[in-house]
Amino acid sequence: MFYKEYDKEVQVFSTEDDNVINAVKANDLIVFAYPVQYSTVPKILREFIMDNKELWENKQVFVIATMGLFSGDGAGVLGRLLRKQGAEILGGLHLKMPDSIGDEKVLKRPLEKNVELVKRAENKIKKTVRLMKAGKTPKEGIGFLYRLAGFF
Repeated sequence: MFYKEYDKEVQVFSTEDDNVINAVKANDLIVFAYPVQYSTVPKILREFIMDNKELWENKQVFVIATMGLFSGDGAGVLGRLLRKQGAEILGGLHLKMPDSIGDEKVLKRPLEKNVELVKRAENKIKKTVRLMKAGKTPKEGIGFLYRLAGFF
């Protein structure tokens, strides 16, 4: 939804796509979107970043992190990793979404609540795109206070 709101011509790739390396090389602005897993970046994404360290030098990155409960610096975790590889982190966005972990009672919500969460996320994405197009990139999850919140 983010890319459709931001620019319908943008290409979207999975880190597992055969063309993703060429796409990253060809673009200066990269948007990552991922679910926070156990308060960190999923292993497959972390490995992709580390296996391709040379790609991130001088790239501008915006990070979208989804979570079921709370992760103070969900976007910041990936942002710090990319910054170490030479990327410039423009900002971040946190989206509370229905949780994908199926065996935790605390994460279970009724369908109506999940539908409401998705609608709120859609509205937040639209608002974020409007802000970014106006030159006001959100910085959710980026910075010291978010990192501190992530410890708690």
